[in-house]
Amino acid sequence: MQMELRKYILKRMFKPEVAKRAKAMRREKIARDASSAFSEKLRCGRLQKRLGYKFKNLDLLRESLVHPGYVGVSKGKVRSNQRLEFLGDAVLQCVITEAVYKKFDSMDEGDLTKVRIALTQGTFLAELSRALDLPKYLVVAHGSEALREMPSVAEDLFEAVVGAIYLDAGFEKTREVLLSWYRRRFDDLPSLVQSHNPKGALQELAVHLGDSIEYRVVSQSGPAHQKVFEIELLIGGKPYATVSASSKKAAESRAAKAAIKEYSKVVEDALRKRQAAASGNKPQKKSSAKRGRGAASRSGAVKRAGEAAV
Repeated sequence: MQMELRKYILKRMFKPEVAKRAKAMRREKIARDASSAFSEKLRCGRLQKRLGYKFKNLDLLRESLVHPGYVGVSKGKVRSNQRLEFLGDAVLQCVITEAVYKKFDSMDEGDLTKVRIALTQGTFLAELSRALDLPKYLVVAHGSEALREMPSVAEDLFEAVVGAIYLDAGFEKTREVLLSWYRRRFDDLPSLVQSHNPKGALQELAVHLGDSIEYRVVSQSGPAHQKVFEIELLIGGKPYATVSASSKKAAESRAAKAAIKEYSKVVEDALRKRQAAASGNKPQKKSSAKRGRGAASRSGAVKRAGEAAV
């Protein structure tokens, strides 16, 4: 009885204080929620401005920004951006395939494929993602901020945002927005294709002059698990580049990339001289005319290679 009386007295004494504290806590929570909502609205507004597209359904944009690792630690019901990434990848392939097909009407299927691969490969998408500041808005678990710096995460994020725009606005609008991001990149196609397959591009050029290409190992150094290979690139017996890398394949690729610009000029100059010499011959000589047409054809081929693979 005495214990119950004591509890009653304590409750009466501290009830106003408890109620006051509870009220203050509720006010703080409302203020935090309002601040958080305002902050999110501000962030979404800035991102939409950066994208050049305003969402009708902001939930799609929010979902596209959620990294899978955040879902496991989130208290609320949150979906990751993986499904949107899956959808965005398909939409992206379709839009870029159509754009490349229409823009480069003189290219054959092989060159079109190279261009499409260059414009949809992971490293390029990661670069586009960073150019749009997407990683800055990625929602990650506490302590996982380093994910923002990973190219693969930036690539997935880019595709998820594409998927979100597609669901929000349909194919036509998505194509319009996507191509606005890509427009300036089409001017960089030679370097893009070259960076994707520099050895193949170099080989295509060498065919026009009949030059051989040799990747010669100059030296190997370092322990077995950390080898460094020094490779010298010879084209037609002439050295064009010497580079080092952790594997032969990487070194050869770097060497081709380093040499291709200089060698493409050599090929163009040689074919130009051949064409000039052929056009200076008398027209009644069929063999000369044939050589002239052959040189012109090869010159045109190099020009196409310069557009698509150099």
